[in-house]
Amino acid sequence: MNGETSRSMLFTMKSCKCIVLSLLFLLPCNILCNAPTVVTTKLTTPICDNKTKSSALICGVKNSLCSGMAAGCAKTLLAPFDTIKTIQQQATNGGNSLGMREAAAIITARPKGFLELYAGLGVAVVGSMPSVGLYFGVYSYSKEKLLPYLQNVIKPTNESSEANVRTLSIAMSAAIGNTVASFSRVPYEVVKQKLQTGEYSSTFGALSDMFRTGGMRAFFPMGGISIQMIRDIPYAIVTLMTYECIREHWVNKQEKAVWRDMVCGAVAGGVGSYATNPMDVIKTRLQVDPALYEGSVWACTTATYTEGGGAAFLRGSVPRLIHKIPANGAFFVFYELFRRLLRVEDSSSRKDIGDDKIK
Repeated sequence: MNGETSRSMLFTMKSCKCIVLSLLFLLPCNILCNAPTVVTTKLTTPICDNKTKSSALICGVKNSLCSGMAAGCAKTLLAPFDTIKTIQQQATNGGNSLGMREAAAIITARPKGFLELYAGLGVAVVGSMPSVGLYFGVYSYSKEKLLPYLQNVIKPTNESSEANVRTLSIAMSAAIGNTVASFSRVPYEVVKQKLQTGEYSSTFGALSDMFRTGGMRAFFPMGGISIQMIRDIPYAIVTLMTYECIREHWVNKQEKAVWRDMVCGAVAGGVGSYATNPMDVIKTRLQVDPALYEGSVWACTTATYTEGGGAAFLRGSVPRLIHKIPANGAFFVFYELFRRLLRVEDSSSRKDIGDDKIK
């Protein structure tokens, strides 16, 4: 392992440690030491008092910490497939698609050989931990606040309408969370993809050259934020609705097992990834070479369609699924593990506990 890779890994480890310690600093000592109060009675009309607001905020911060650490673990495990996906989506190749082996051969033919498959890993881990943490923190907080609000407004009368209200709160919370987090994802996504395509050989070289030639604007290319949101918001809604649905109807009704969390996360990630692959192709091209499309999402979309038809929007879908399915499975396993370690509860878990007490 060469010096640049060693320094990158050391930088990643130190940055992860700083992020974890920073998030822990946000939690009061009594929160970390004591479990949240368990609600033991089922409330027919949710009450939103100061305690509920505080609980929602604490839950959001804890979920932010759990998801950030889980994202770092998952990114590290499956980085090569993300690199292969980027090369497949970015290459025009006269309208012909690159196969996975061809893309892998192009990557490993670079100076660092096999290690090139991990290009951009450091910036991906360091960037994804706070952005995923922010996303899940906002998502958790929004869900805790929206669910009782929607129940008060809509007043569901049966289990079916109550399930619909819960689904609506999940979708709205996912959209809110990703709208906030998308802004923080763009810079590290741009740098990561430039490293993956071989435009730069080191993270420091990429950061310094991009800032010198384009200033802060280089990290927020034209159309970069809009296409990030166009991809991330539908992905979040589809993935989290699938995840919450499987947990509610299968995982929570069985004995706790790690493999169920893994299956749940993997299926949810696969569905969300395949449904949003067309937007991911446009995002990759627009962020890697915005000048080619003048920063226009529509221009990039029409150029991609002209080049390869409808099939062009499925480029990179196989390595993306190979990456996302196990990555989401691993992410949600780590996520649920950290949630249990920090004794995180949300409204649904408190409701389930209350129902069990009544029975």
